[in-house]
Amino acid sequence: MNRQFFIHSYSSRRKRKKKLFRLRYLLLALVIYGGWHFFFSGESEDAHRGGGKTAGEIEAPAGPEPSAANAALFRAGVRPLAKSDLVHIDENLIRARNLTIDWDLQQFLAEMGARYKLYYGSLAVIDAGTGAILALYGQTPTGQDCSLGLDTEPAASIFKVVTATAAMDQAGFTDQSVFFYTGNAHTLYKSQLSNKRNRWCDDISLGEAFARSNNVVFGKLGTIYLGQAPIFLTAKRLGFWKSPLKEFTSEQSTSFLPRDEYNLAELACGFNKQTRMSPLHAAQILTPVLNRGAMVTPRIVASSPVEKVQAMRVETASRLGSMMQMTVRSGTVAKTFRGVGSDRVMKHLDIGGKSGSIDGDDPAGRRSWFAGYAVNRDTGQGIAVGCCLILKDHFLIEAHTLTRLVMRHYFSNQPTGGPAVGALPARNSPSARSRGQRRT
Repeated sequence: MNRQFFIHSYSSRRKRKKKLFRLRYLLLALVIYGGWHFFFSGESEDAHRGGGKTAGEIEAPAGPEPSAANAALFRAGVRPLAKSDLVHIDENLIRARNLTIDWDLQQFLAEMGARYKLYYGSLAVIDAGTGAILALYGQTPTGQDCSLGLDTEPAASIFKVVTATAAMDQAGFTDQSVFFYTGNAHTLYKSQLSNKRNRWCDDISLGEAFARSNNVVFGKLGTIYLGQAPIFLTAKRLGFWKSPLKEFTSEQSTSFLPRDEYNLAELACGFNKQTRMSPLHAAQILTPVLNRGAMVTPRIVASSPVEKVQAMRVETASRLGSMMQMTVRSGTVAKTFRGVGSDRVMKHLDIGGKSGSIDGDDPAGRRSWFAGYAVNRDTGQGIAVGCCLILKDHFLIEAHTLTRLVMRHYFSNQPTGGPAVGALPARNSPSARSRGQRRT
C-alpha cells in the first residue's frame, strides 16, 4: 500500500515537473519570438527609411515632427536629410537631395577658404526673400566641414541686433535717441553703467552706438532702460531657443542668463561667452530688415515651403536697416567697405551689417563675426550672410572682408535690370520717416 502510494506520488510529481518544464520553454519561446519580431520589424522599417541601412547606421531626424519635405522622403523610401549629409556638399548631393545650394557660390567659398588659408570658421548665405540657403561652408584644420554653418559660437556684438530691436520695438527709442557714456566705448566696467552725468561724458545716438559697437551704451540699455524681459522676448521673436531649419533640427541659439545687474549689461551688449549663435541664424535675424519686419525661415530643400513670421514692427525694421548701413559707411567696418560706391557691381547695392569679435575656446582663438545683408536697388534681389572665422596669431582675412567678397561674387552673376523673381518688398525710406530725437 505504501509502495503503491509512493509510486503514485512520484509519478504525479514527475508529470507536474514535465508540465512546468514545458510551460517554461513555451514562455521562453514566446519571449524570444517577441524580441525577434520587435528587432527585425524595427530594422526593416529603418532599412526602408535609410536605403537599406540598419537602425545603428543611420541618423534619425531630430525634432518633434518631420517637415513636409521629409515626410515625402519617408513615403518615397529615401532617408531624410540630416546634418551629417552636409559635411561635404557637391553637385551630386545638390541634385540628389534637391538642395537650394548655389553651386557656383559654394565653389567660390571653397576657393576663398583655400586662398586665404582659413584655420577654422563657417559661413551661411540665404536668400532674404525666400529663405533658400544659397551656400553653407565650413573649414577646420583637418579639412572642409560645411555643416559648421549650423553650429553655434559665442555671438559677441551680433547680439546688439536683439537689444537694439528691443529698445526700438518695446521701449520707444529710435536710431536718433541720444545717450551718454564715459570711458572707453569698447570696455564694460561697473563704474561705466552709472546714469549720472559728469564733465567726461560723451553723447552718442543709438544708431552711432550700434554702428561703432559701443558696449557702454548697450550695457546701460540693458540695466537702466530695458531690463531682462524685453530682451528675452525680442530674442525669442528673433528665433533664439529654436532650430533655424525646418528640414531637420539644428543647434539652437542660446543667450546668457544674468544673475545681477552687471550680468544684464553683459547680455545686452554681447560681452559674454555664453550667448551663442550659428552663422545661419545670424543671417536669418537680418531678414526682417528686408521684409518689412517679417523674418524668413531658412530652408535647404527646394520643395520646402517659404515661411515668414512678423518679428518686429515695420518702423523698427526700417530704422534697424539704417543703423546697419551706418555700420558699413562710418562704423566698425567702414574701411573694408570703402569704395563700394565706385565698384562696378556693388554700386547698385544697399549694404548693411553688424560686426563682432570675442575670444573663445574649443578651438581657442578670436572669433571674428560679421552678419550682413546686400540688396540690389534695381531688382530687389537680396541676400543675408552670417560669417564667423576663428583667427590664430597670423591670419589673412577677417569675417567682414570675406562677406564683402561673397556679396560681390554673388551679385556679379545676377541680372541687373527689372524686378527679380521673389524680389523683396519695398522698404521705408529713412528720409521719409520721422526723425524724432529722445535724449536720455
